[in-house]
Parts: sequence; C-alpha cells; structure tokens
Amino acid sequence: MINMYFKKIISWIGDISLRFKLLIPLFLFALLGTSVFVYIGLTTQQALIGKEEKKGIERFYRVFLTIIDHKKDQALSLSETIAENSEVRELLAGQDREGLIKLMSPLYHKLRADYGIRQFHFHIPPGRSFLRFHMVGKHGDILSYRKTICEVMKTGKSAGGLEWGVSGLGIRGVSPVFYNKKIVGSIEIGFPFDKRMLIDLKKNWGPDYSVYENKGLKGYTLLATTRDNLKTCLLPFYSERIKKDMPLILIEPPQCPEHSILFGFLHNYCGEPVALVEINVNRSLIIKRLFETRKLMVLVGLIWSFVSCVLFWMLASLFIRPIEKIVGEAGEIAEGKREVHLKKYSNDEIGVLTQSLNMMLNALKERRRQIQDYARTLEQKVRERTSDLVSSEEKYRLLVDNVPLIVYRVLDDGTTEFINPYFTEKLGYKADEVVGDKKFWAKNICGQKDFKGGTILAACWGECRELRVERIVKHKEKGQFYFIDQAMPRRNSQGDIKWIDGIMMDITELKLLQDRAIRTEEIRVLGEISARFAHEIRNPLSIAGGFARRLRNSLDEKDHNREIADIILKEVARLENILQVILSTIEPFTLCIAEVDITHLLELCLADVEDQIKAKRIVLEKSISTPVPKIQGDESFLCRAFETLFQYAISIMADAEKLFISMFQESDYVVIIIRHRVEAFSEDDLEQFFLPRFTAGAVCPIQELPLSKVIIHRHGGKIDVSFNNKIIEIRIELPIRSPGTLREQLV
Repeated sequence: MINMYFKKIISWIGDISLRFKLLIPLFLFALLGTSVFVYIGLTTQQALIGKEEKKGIERFYRVFLTIIDHKKDQALSLSETIAENSEVRELLAGQDREGLIKLMSPLYHKLRADYGIRQFHFHIPPGRSFLRFHMVGKHGDILSYRKTICEVMKTGKSAGGLEWGVSGLGIRGVSPVFYNKKIVGSIEIGFPFDKRMLIDLKKNWGPDYSVYENKGLKGYTLLATTRDNLKTCLLPFYSERIKKDMPLILIEPPQCPEHSILFGFLHNYCGEPVALVEINVNRSLIIKRLFETRKLMVLVGLIWSFVSCVLFWMLASLFIRPIEKIVGEAGEIAEGKREVHLKKYSNDEIGVLTQSLNMMLNALKERRRQIQDYARTLEQKVRERTSDLVSSEEKYRLLVDNVPLIVYRVLDDGTTEFINPYFTEKLGYKADEVVGDKKFWAKNICGQKDFKGGTILAACWGECRELRVERIVKHKEKGQFYFIDQAMPRRNSQGDIKWIDGIMMDITELKLLQDRAIRTEEIRVLGEISARFAHEIRNPLSIAGGFARRLRNSLDEKDHNREIADIILKEVARLENILQVILSTIEPFTLCIAEVDITHLLELCLADVEDQIKAKRIVLEKSISTPVPKIQGDESFLCRAFETLFQYAISIMADAEKLFISMFQESDYVVIIIRHRVEAFSEDDLEQFFLPRFTAGAVCPIQELPLSKVIIHRHGGKIDVSFNNKIIEIRIELPIRSPGTLREQLV
C-alpha cells in the first residue's frame, strides 16, 4: 500500500509543469533555510544563556565555599589570639577549669553576641575535652574522631575547616596552646553551619541553598534549607552522578525545567566529603525571555518565506517562457515534422540549447540514413556471432568442469573469480568459502600464513610473470597434496595485471612413488655392498677359526697359551655371529601383500610376549582408537617386526615400569606409538638404534632391530625413535594402501 502511494506521488511530481518543479524546491529551500536560521539562532541563544547560567550558578557555589573559608580563617584567627594569652596558657597547663571559666566567660559571651560563634572549647592532650563554654557540663570525653584536634596535638600547628562535633556540623578553627615550649592543650573556636547561615546567603545572593549530611552508603539526610517546598528535590535522581572534586550542574533538568540546580560536596579538613550543598536558581524570567524571542524569530521567518515565494514565482515565469517555446519546437523535431533549424534569440544557455537542438536535427538526419544501411546486414551478423559464442562457451565449460585439473582465476585484489568443481572435490573447500575470502589463495594455496600487506599477486606469484611452480596444499579437513601450478597473468592495455589464470595438476601419488623408489634403490645398493663384504670376510674368518681350534687342542691344558687360544676362538665365534646377523639383515625377502587387521595383529604380538611382561611385572597400558582401518601388508613379517620391538623394549625396561602402546589413524596412515621409561640410554644409543650391535650381552631383539626397520620401510612406512626426559618413544607409520596399490592407481 505504501509503495503504491509513493509511486502515485512520484507520478504526480513528474506530471506537473516545469514552473512548479522549479518553484516547489526553491520555496522548500527558502523555508528550510529560514527554519535552519531560526533554529540556529534560538539554539545559539539558548546555549549562550545556558553557559551564562552555568557560570552564574558556579559563581554562587564559589561564593558559598569562600564564605566557609572566610569563617574558617576568622575562627583560626580568634583561636590563635586566645592561644597566645599567657593567663590562658598558665591556667590550661595547670588544668584549672574554674580559672578558665572565670577568665574567658566574658569573652565567650561577647564573641557569641558580636560574631555569632557557637563553639568555644578547650582540649588537653592527647585529645580529651577539657572545657566547653557552650556545654559546660560536658567534658572529659575522648575526641579521637576529631581530625583537626588530632592534627594540632600531633604537629603543633593550627588547623581548621568544616567538621562534625558533639554540637553538630560547624566551621571550626583549632590552635595549639604552648606552655614552656610544650603543648599543654588546644583552643577551638567554631561558627554554626545551620539554616540561619543559609538564610543570610539567600538574602545577599538570591538562590535557595540546601545542605545534606553525607552518610556514605546510607545516602544523604537534609540538615538545613531555605526552600519552602521540597517535593521537587532532585538529589535522589542524580546522587550517583555527583563527583567528589567537581560539582554537578543541571540546567533545565527534566524533572524541574524552571530551575537550574548545582550539587557540590563540602569537604572537611582531611578532604573527605562530609556534606552536600544544593544551590537552586529560579529561571522563570529566562524562560519568558526565550519564549518572546522565539515568537519574534518565527514571525520574521514566515514573512521572509512569503517574500521569497513571490520573488521565485516572478523569476521562474521569466525563464520558463523561452524554454516552453523551445520544448514545443523540440517536440516537432522528435515527431519528424520539422526539417528547418530553430531560430536563435540570444547567446546565453537558451541560445546554446537552441544551437544544440539544431545540431541534433542534423545528426538525426545522418543517423536515419545510417540506420537504413545497417538494418540490411545487422540481423544476419548478430545471429552468426551469437551462435559462435554460445558454441564456444559450451565447449569450454564442458572441458573445464570435467578435466581432472584445478582451473582458477584470481583477480589482482585477491578475489577468486572462478574455480572449477574439481577444486572442491580435491581439497574440500566450497566455492563460497573461496570466493568470499580475499586472502584465501595467499594463505591456503600459496602457504603465506603471515600475509598481512602488499598485494596477493606479489605474495603468490612474485614478479607476476608466467611461471611453473610446485606447491604443497593442505586439504580442508585432513592430509596434504602436491600440485604443479601453471600460472599465466593477464594484463590490460597499460600493462597492469587484471587477473591470474592458472591450472594446477595433482602430483601427490607421483611424489610418493618417487620417494619410495629412491629409498628402495638406496637400500638395495647398501644391501649388495654389505653382502659382498660379508662373504669376503667369511672365508678368512673360517680358516682362522679352524687353525685356532687345532692350535688349542695341540696345547697342554696347563700351558698358559691354551687360555689365549680359547680367547681367539671366542672372538672368532663372535665375528661369525656378527656376519650371520648382517647377512640376515640384508638378505632379500618377498612380501606377500594381503589385507591385515593391524589391531588384531598387535594383540597377537602382545600375547606372544606376555610371559616376558609378567616376568618383569611390567604394567601394559593401551590406547587404541576405533575403528582403525585394515592395511595392505605381509602379516608374518609385520608380526616379526613388532615382536622384535616389544621384546627389545621389555629387555631394557626396569622391573614394574609402564609400557604405553597407542594406535590411531592420521590421514592415510595408521600410527603406532610405543613409549616407555629407560634409565641408561645415551645419545649414541639413539643415533645407532637400528644399527647392528654386538656387545657381549647382546640378545636376539637387538640383533633383529635392523630387520624390523627394513620390514617397515618395505611396507612403505616410516619408523622414528626419540628420547626425552628418560622416555623412549618409537613412532611407526604404516600406509593404509600398500605401495603396489598406489602404483596401480597411478597407472
């Protein structure tokens, strides 16, 4: 419904004459300008008056504080004068209360009558009331809560200010009394802080004053006020906004717009807020003056708007007449009824418009002729070109969507404009994730994790020339792939790069086969060399062993040379054992690849070494994630390798230790981790972990360790050993698919 009315209004505006189209905006502009002028004038005046009101009420506050300071200084002056009296010193030093009453009573009554003092009080150390002339019967109480008295007794210097006492809140001045250069007490003079003082202030300055006692968390309690009506008290509304060192000023508050109010704290000698003063100024006259000014400015604005409307009507009529005439002639040109040029009356904008219409008339004649020529051949050309474009686009789209390659286009600001479906299929990222992130290509494809500035082109393609580079790209959820990235920059006529077109081919399987082929060739060459040396050593060693045996048998049992011959025989036997281990390690073997349940295989291997585990009281802890997929491998050789690793771990562990075995899937691999504690294990032992060792106490597991590594590698896996904080960790990674399966898939 609203949309329909809006369209009607737009249609009505479009249908009115040009004169009113000019008059309405001009009149609205004049009205808006006048309104803004009136508004600015009123708000400026109100702001200035507000500032003056703020200064005025701040001045009342400063006068209030000045009067308090003046009374404090007056009280200090009187107390210091009395403290200098030698008779007062002597009587107070002797703590002669009756003598002080007799001496100072006339002065107290005179000061009370002439100056309006209320408190006339003597104290003795360490801060005890000695004589109150205003309350003669009350003395001897400890005044530790009186900060000024404590300060005077402590420092020997006068102090004063607004402070609470037994007789209430007063403006007090306290001075020390010395006798023989020692403080024998102090004298206090105090002025009342009550309603009479506030009434005097109102008579002299005008505003109403109210004083509230500050009770901390309990809030505020009214002490005295000059106001007759307290129903409009605003303190509960603004108490939380009052700051300790700055008064809160409210000009025209919502609850009481006809008043200006100031809330300010009154501080004692220590700077603590003991009371709150409210200064209330009636602003009725100011409100009346603002209202009269507002009426005057609105009247002036209306008169000016009317005058502007009349002037705009006259100007619009003056300019519209020639335009209406030109519009009529232009209509004739549009209808094709006019072939004669328009008459030019002036050289202003109207004349320029007339000249332009004449040029348009000539151009229309020429275009009419050209259109007739183009119409004959245009339709046929359009059909042919459209057919070619549609056919080409369909072929290209079919090729890009089905080719097993990643095809992409990245703009110069990093926005991915296009990726084919193979990208999502291969790397797991949806098109929205790629297109919506301008840094996606730099971080996820080019590996620029810390890319923060510069251009995406420089981060990914360096000098932005055509290049061919190998990239490692991580899958969104698991694993990584190797790609060959062929990137081709496209430039505009100025030589600036507009985008990068590229094709990425997956070479992950090829890389895996290449690495395994290199590793297999290295192992084969090392095996041939080792076998050659072992066979060359065996024959001389057998001959040496035979002669040593004959030599020993020919010697008498008591001959000391027979013991030497026995040593030679033992060492020869040890060397023969070493050769046997080397030959068994490098002896070629053939894997019978089949599907292997690796979880069941580990359980069988652990069952075979269960007696050894129980014999050493070893605690076995297993952590096997389920489900773990089956792998392709030779079950017998894998079982032999794992049994060797378990037996070796048990053999070097201390009694009652823990053996941790965990297994889980990581990408396309099954990972088995064997971890246990060992006390005596050096860096050399770690480096030579899988090398044959032939110590005197060497057992079968140590001799079989090299073969275990060969078996793991022949299955396309990896085995790593680390040692940290007396903990050995053996990490074995076995591929879920065997190397033969990968090779068949690649072919």
